[in-house]
Amino acid sequence: MNYTVQPGDSLFSIARRLGLSIDSILNRNPQITDPNFIYPGQVILIPLPCTILRQGDTGPNVRRIQFLLQMVNFYPGPIDGIYGPKTQAALIGWQQAIKELEVTGMVDMDTWISLGFQCDPRPAGITQYIVRPGSSLFLIAAWFGITVESILRVNPQITNPNLIYSGQVINIP
Repeated sequence: MNYTVQPGDSLFSIARRLGLSIDSILNRNPQITDPNFIYPGQVILIPLPCTILRQGDTGPNVRRIQFLLQMVNFYPGPIDGIYGPKTQAALIGWQQAIKELEVTGMVDMDTWISLGFQCDPRPAGITQYIVRPGSSLFLIAAWFGITVESILRVNPQITNPNLIYSGQVINIP
């Protein structure tokens, strides 16, 4: 995401406001040779992964999706960082309007991109997957060409491999 430095900004204040580290911002901006010197009007790249969001989530990523939905006239509510029924209804409306998107009521990478958000890659080796109705760990593993055991290794929250549910987000190694 591009960010235009405002008067009074510092890398520290920008990082703190967005919940990032100064190093992550510097890694995306090799043109910044002195982290203590940025100036108003300067455009810097902000590293932001496309996290999966669902009803009940809160925070800066929810504010971002609310803002993006508001920019395309799908979200009439306040930008409050709370993924409630209004945010979900706006998102479903957007997903229905964009025929290539699966209507899930959850924000995934395809939804972020459809709203013009440039996603940074996830950490190497891990992909997130939203469990679809009728899926099992066996079917998901077969789809990705991996083993059920490898999925369980990166998902300690799954205590019963026979019990996953539609809408659950799991890591795929």
